[in-house]
Amino acid sequence: MKSFKFILLWIILTLIMAIAWSMGFLAGEGITHAATPPTKDASKAFVSFLMVCSVNSFLLSVLIWATRKYSGLLKITALILYCFVIQFFLTQMETLFFSDSIGIENNQVASIVIAGFIASFVTVLAGILIANAFRRREPKTLYVMHLLDWRPLILPLIILASLVYPAIYLTFGHMIAWQNENLRIYYTHSSELNSFLTQFGGSFADGIYFFQILRGLIWVAVSIPVILMLQNMGAKQYLLVAALSSLLPASLLFIPNPYMPEEIAMTHFIETATSNFLWGLIMTYTINKYLRPSTITSNQYSVTGNQ
Repeated sequence: MKSFKFILLWIILTLIMAIAWSMGFLAGEGITHAATPPTKDASKAFVSFLMVCSVNSFLLSVLIWATRKYSGLLKITALILYCFVIQFFLTQMETLFFSDSIGIENNQVASIVIAGFIASFVTVLAGILIANAFRRREPKTLYVMHLLDWRPLILPLIILASLVYPAIYLTFGHMIAWQNENLRIYYTHSSELNSFLTQFGGSFADGIYFFQILRGLIWVAVSIPVILMLQNMGAKQYLLVAALSSLLPASLLFIPNPYMPEEIAMTHFIETATSNFLWGLIMTYTINKYLRPSTITSNQYSVTGNQ
């Protein structure tokens, strides 16, 4: 019975995400007055779009199902922000950083962000409501966190954001993405392949290193509440957070767009899917080590019924 309810949740969320995301695109273009160039193969783009919706709604269904024992506004806000920031905000931060190479305008990036927020808000909220309806008689626990108990994580957080994430980003970028000659030409208009040390040193001069520190800080901040909600899952927690970190942003590269050739997009998919999977594992380990389950006061409030 539980499996049937989960599959039903997944199917419903796939449809909701596809509709909300499409409506979000229309709203984003209307607000920003962005004129996105049409893709060459509309039918292929539509099929890819549905596939991405299916994959992402599956991941979100697992996350929502795994956290269904918690209730409250903080839980809802944390899941919506996590989905939006990981999948859309952080990816479009990078798009904006490389906008000159990609050939995309600021209002077009803003349009994508607006569409992503609408899709994330509607999909996650609907998923939580549906999961609660499926488990109406199951006791709910109000999700509360003590912010003062986060002090042990301050130094590890600084290390994660300033050293670990930029190192993973630059290493996988050079070892996977930058090995593609066409990708180098796409971004730099040159086929020259610099050494890793040369490229690493150049990341300070062009600001990429410091930009990734900012992205790392944001990534960890929105991940902490979610990782805490999953702390009693054991190895499944690591796998789920790593899969979410990997596929939520990387899956977007399967949707054809007029700014990035398919070869470049698929190279980036391999790069980001693998690097972000590792990043998710490391982030989960660090947060588990320095923020114990006592940080979340799961036994402080008990609420029975549909929240």
